[in-house]
Amino acid sequence: MTERRAALLKKLCRRRHETIANLAAEFGVSERTIRRDIEELSLSEPIYTQPGRYGGGVYVTDNFYMDRMYLGDAEIALLQKLLLYATTARPYLPDEAEIALIEKILADYTKPQQNERS
Repeated sequence: MTERRAALLKKLCRRRHETIANLAAEFGVSERTIRRDIEELSLSEPIYTQPGRYGGGVYVTDNFYMDRMYLGDAEIALLQKLLLYATTARPYLPDEAEIALIEKILADYTKPQQNERS
Protein backbone atom coordinates (compact mmCIF):
# COMPACT_ATOMS: atom_id res chain seq x y z
CA MET A 1 0.00 0.00 0.00
CA THR A 2 1.45 3.38 -0.91
CA GLU A 3 2.01 5.98 1.78
CA ARG A 4 -0.82 8.14 0.44
CA ARG A 5 -3.27 5.24 0.40
CA ALA A 6 -2.28 4.25 3.93
CA ALA A 7 -2.77 7.86 5.09
CA LEU A 8 -6.07 8.02 3.22
CA LEU A 9 -7.35 4.87 4.89
CA LYS A 10 -6.20 6.15 8.28
CA LYS A 11 -8.11 9.42 7.80
CA LEU A 12 -11.22 7.62 6.58
CA CYS A 13 -11.17 5.29 9.57
CA ARG A 14 -10.96 8.25 11.91
CA ARG A 15 -13.59 10.38 10.12
CA ARG A 16 -15.86 7.53 8.90
CA HIS A 17 -17.02 9.63 5.90
CA GLU A 18 -15.47 12.22 3.62
CA THR A 19 -16.01 13.65 0.15
CA ILE A 20 -13.70 12.97 -2.78
CA ALA A 21 -13.18 16.72 -3.30
CA ASN A 22 -12.11 17.29 0.31
CA LEU A 23 -9.72 14.34 0.24
CA ALA A 24 -8.19 15.48 -3.05
CA ALA A 25 -7.65 18.99 -1.68
CA GLU A 26 -6.20 17.69 1.56
CA PHE A 27 -3.75 15.34 -0.16
CA GLY A 28 -2.94 17.82 -2.93
CA VAL A 29 -3.89 15.46 -5.75
CA SER A 30 -6.66 15.33 -8.32
CA GLU A 31 -10.07 13.89 -7.62
CA ARG A 32 -9.31 11.21 -10.22
CA THR A 33 -6.24 10.15 -8.22
CA ILE A 34 -8.31 9.87 -5.04
CA ARG A 35 -10.94 7.86 -6.93
CA ARG A 36 -8.23 5.45 -8.12
CA ASP A 37 -6.89 5.17 -4.58
CA ILE A 38 -10.39 4.49 -3.22
CA GLU A 39 -11.04 1.94 -5.96
CA GLU A 40 -7.79 0.13 -5.10
CA LEU A 41 -8.40 0.29 -1.35
CA SER A 42 -11.96 -0.99 -1.69
CA LEU A 43 -10.61 -4.26 -3.09
CA SER A 44 -9.07 -5.14 0.27
CA GLU A 45 -10.63 -2.79 2.83
CA PRO A 46 -14.28 -2.29 3.86
CA ILE A 47 -14.74 1.13 2.31
CA TYR A 48 -17.30 2.17 -0.27
CA THR A 49 -18.50 5.20 -2.17
CA GLN A 50 -22.01 6.56 -2.23
CA PRO A 51 -23.14 8.94 -4.94
CA GLY A 52 -25.08 12.08 -4.20
CA ARG A 53 -24.66 15.74 -3.57
CA TYR A 54 -25.83 15.46 0.04
CA GLY A 55 -24.42 12.51 1.91
CA GLY A 56 -22.35 11.30 -1.00
CA GLY A 57 -18.69 10.46 -0.68
CA VAL A 58 -16.45 7.76 0.72
CA TYR A 59 -17.52 5.72 3.74
CA VAL A 60 -15.97 3.14 6.03
CA THR A 61 -18.26 0.35 7.21
CA ASP A 62 -19.52 0.85 10.76
CA ASN A 63 -17.71 -2.06 12.36
CA PHE A 64 -14.26 -1.47 10.83
CA TYR A 65 -11.49 0.32 12.67
CA MET A 66 -7.95 0.30 11.44
CA ASP A 67 -5.26 0.39 14.09
CA ARG A 68 -6.64 2.77 16.64
CA MET A 69 -4.45 5.79 17.02
CA TYR A 70 -2.65 6.31 20.28
CA LEU A 71 -0.49 9.20 21.32
CA GLY A 72 3.25 8.66 21.28
CA ASP A 73 5.50 9.24 24.28
CA ALA A 74 6.57 12.71 23.11
CA GLU A 75 2.96 13.73 22.48
CA ILE A 76 1.85 12.50 25.91
CA ALA A 77 4.76 14.27 27.63
CA LEU A 78 3.94 17.54 25.87
CA LEU A 79 0.25 17.35 26.76
CA GLN A 80 1.11 16.57 30.39
CA LYS A 81 3.48 19.55 30.45
CA LEU A 82 0.81 21.83 28.99
CA LEU A 83 -1.72 20.53 31.52
CA LEU A 84 0.69 21.20 34.39
CA TYR A 85 1.21 24.78 33.28
CA ALA A 86 -2.51 25.28 32.68
CA THR A 87 -3.49 24.01 36.13
CA THR A 88 -0.82 25.98 38.01
CA ALA A 89 -1.50 29.19 36.07
CA ARG A 90 2.20 29.61 35.32
CA PRO A 91 3.14 31.24 32.02
CA TYR A 92 4.62 28.91 29.44
CA LEU A 93 5.91 29.42 25.92
CA PRO A 94 6.50 26.22 23.91
CA ASP A 95 9.69 26.00 21.84
CA GLU A 96 9.71 25.40 18.06
CA ALA A 97 9.84 21.59 18.41
CA GLU A 98 6.88 21.63 20.80
CA ILE A 99 4.91 23.90 18.47
CA ALA A 100 5.60 21.50 15.59
CA LEU A 101 4.43 18.59 17.77
CA ILE A 102 1.24 20.44 18.70
CA GLU A 103 0.57 21.07 15.00
CA LYS A 104 1.15 17.36 14.28
CA ILE A 105 -1.28 16.33 17.04
CA LEU A 106 -3.91 18.70 15.66
CA ALA A 107 -3.40 17.42 12.10
CA ASP A 108 -3.55 13.77 13.18
CA TYR A 109 -6.49 13.95 15.55
CA THR A 110 -8.90 16.54 14.17
CA LYS A 111 -11.22 16.67 11.22
CA PRO A 112 -10.74 19.74 9.01
CA GLN A 113 -13.31 22.48 9.44
CA GLN A 114 -15.60 23.24 6.52
CA ASN A 115 -13.74 26.46 5.64
CA GLU A 116 -10.37 24.64 5.62
CA ARG A 117 -11.44 22.02 3.08
CA SER A 118 -12.34 24.09 0.01
